Amino acid sequence: MMPACLSVQQACLGHGNRLCLALPPPPGGVGILMLPEYISRSLVMIDAHCHLTYPGLWENLPQVINEAKRVLDAVVTCGLPFDQVKEPGFPGAMRALELAEIHKNFIHVTLGLHPTQVGEMSDEEVESYVEFVAANCGRIVGIGEIGLDNYWIKSEEERGKARRVFLEFLELAEKLDKPVVIHSREAESEVLDILSSFSLKKVLMHSFTGNMTTAKAALERGYFFSVNYRLTNTKTMRKIAKNFPLESILLETDAPFLSPTGGVNTPVSVRIVAEEVAKLRGLSLEVVDEITARNAVEFFGLRIRRW
Repeated sequence: MMPACLSVQQACLGHGNRLCLALPPPPGGVGILMLPEYISRSLVMIDAHCHLTYPGLWENLPQVINEAKRVLDAVVTCGLPFDQVKEPGFPGAMRALELAEIHKNFIHVTLGLHPTQVGEMSDEEVESYVEFVAANCGRIVGIGEIGLDNYWIKSEEERGKARRVFLEFLELAEKLDKPVVIHSREAESEVLDILSSFSLKKVLMHSFTGNMTTAKAALERGYFFSVNYRLTNTKTMRKIAKNFPLESILLETDAPFLSPTGGVNTPVSVRIVAEEVAKLRGLSLEVVDEITARNAVEFFGLRIRRW
């Protein structure tokens, strides 16, 4: 029976008898995605990229984490200098690091600087943040998300600054021998050109939606791809999820964004992403979860209790 607290807002996604539920929204707010109670941690599942400190998740974090622990084996959250609104210091990154300390071997952190944030920071602030990331290198499993974004960033001046910052973080990742998580929206070819100048061992193309020619070039270099619910409406991601070697794919939610139900996405929806991949490839959910979870473990060097 469906819990009473979940009955107000629910979304049937049209995949057999699977039901995806959302908590009733607070006044003026939006619902939080959850899964039915009968879905538990019987499979090995990892959300390889989300934003736990971002508004929407942060206000409901105890519940979000408890739900994630019921279903998942690990969550990789992306810490940024700030989340929706710029604040003094680097509160987003600090919160992410604190979460990893509290939830050891379950929440893991990458630290990065989203290209759309670069324009809001002075050169001095960027340098200070790079130093902060370097100083905390032992507490993180990777650097990212970092990269370029020509969809949101239009001026050549801001694009140039984003490019310089991207290079600086790639140099840091190479020096520290850390995996990188790459954001490349409408700048995929340029990002690949820049990456070719570095000898990075592990590169993850996060939520890649460029063309297949560029995707195949990245695959030939040994790069990995993280797919999310956009595979249901984005041709390139769908083709990657269906046709690229499963050993090159990680699963992510990008929560609180990209919710399958609208409203606020949460890490547990990685189960829905896994089901979509399994359906596309004609594989069992168990096979998809086993291989993609192992990819995440090996890419980030995670420790999970079941392996």
